[in-house]
Amino acid sequence: MAEFFLELFSEEIPARMQQAAAERLTSLVFAQLALLSPSNVRTFGAARRIAVAMDVLEQTVPTHGTSLDGETIRGPRVTAPPAALDGFLKKNSNGEQLELVKERLFDRDGYYFLRVEVTEEARSARDVILEKLPQFLARFPWPKSMRWGQSGAFTWVRPLRRVVCLLDGEVVPFTLGPVASGDESEGHRFLAPGAFRVTSAAQWQEELRARFVIVDADERRERIRAGLRAAAGEKGLGVAEDAGLLDEVAGLVEWPVCLVGAIDPGQMALPPEVRELSMKVNQRYFATRDAA
Repeated sequence: MAEFFLELFSEEIPARMQQAAAERLTSLVFAQLALLSPSNVRTFGAARRIAVAMDVLEQTVPTHGTSLDGETIRGPRVTAPPAALDGFLKKNSNGEQLELVKERLFDRDGYYFLRVEVTEEARSARDVILEKLPQFLARFPWPKSMRWGQSGAFTWVRPLRRVVCLLDGEVVPFTLGPVASGDESEGHRFLAPGAFRVTSAAQWQEELRARFVIVDADERRERIRAGLRAAAGEKGLGVAEDAGLLDEVAGLVEWPVCLVGAIDPGQMALPPEVRELSMKVNQRYFATRDAA
């Protein structure tokens, strides 16, 4: 088996779209590479990237079967003499035993039809990826997307900056809009700017963590939840749990760090519901309350 890895790196993706887009990318890549029997599938999503990794066969398995598009050959009428049918079967047997050819025979509208047999030779994983990937990525379904680039024909949720596409550490070369695939990614925009080389999915994760990016959404979510409780607990406070806000903030930040602040005393006369709604909707802050 070989490892296939794909990262699509862009400007900030809206938090509400990230998880669904990462899962959609995974399911579509899995379907497109079905001939390579993908396994050990991993999905990643963060503010500036969606990615997928999976193990695939190094080449397809040769197949032999009927045409997938239902192609058929029309034969004689069902009322024709048996010799006519035998001649039709021999003509289209391509050396196959007639008993096996007859298994593909059926009648419709008074005629015999023969399902076409197709042989698919083994193909390299690289060839399959190059055939399937660029076309479907160019049509990737975002809820909202932007036209950009010189021609304006390419659309993505936000301007696409890099495409990492590797098969066992080697670049699979293609272009997506104005961006050529390669083996370089980037870490945190401010804490660790600049590019680094990618050789595998595991190395990519390690390098990103060293550059202040956690690409696992569940890990970011748990880190925020634990950080909130610890920071609030030091002040003798409890956190007003909000699963929706937690999901959104986990999509906004790549390296969560929790801090405790205070509201202007003049605003404390407002009803708690008003304060907390403004904190959530306008500032994405988590409210705290007296632990008692």
